[in-house]
Amino acid sequence: MSAKVSSAAGPRLLRIDTSRPAPATVRVAVAGEVDLATATALRDSVLRTLHEQDPVVLEIDLAGVTFLDCAGIGALVAARNTAVQIGCRLRVTHPRPIVRLVLDLTGLLDVLTAPIDWPQLTSCEYPSGTGPADEVAA
Repeated sequence: MSAKVSSAAGPRLLRIDTSRPAPATVRVAVAGEVDLATATALRDSVLRTLHEQDPVVLEIDLAGVTFLDCAGIGALVAARNTAVQIGCRLRVTHPRPIVRLVLDLTGLLDVLTAPIDWPQLTSCEYPSGTGPADEVAA
């Protein structure tokens, strides 16, 4: 899925692609600027993914994000809070240095990028025949 968002400065493209690299994991890859004009699209996409796909793990890949402001931080926090409420483990991956710095300065870097604690997942949380080895290898 891709979302094209308009702002006063003209049209901006925020690309949001969703995939399932393993049965229990959904990856949301984000590219572009996550700011006041685009953060709602990110938040809505991630929340919809959480509710419709019901993943055990949701990975938000920020490798393509070139800018993140407070509205983008709010979208990530809303996604994490929702994930916690429904029992999903959310992790932000591959933030660029500028995005990593923003997350660090706000005190969210460790919270959002902490590794998934696989031993805490029970066998009932894995679809038949899958497990942490399948997730890590993806």
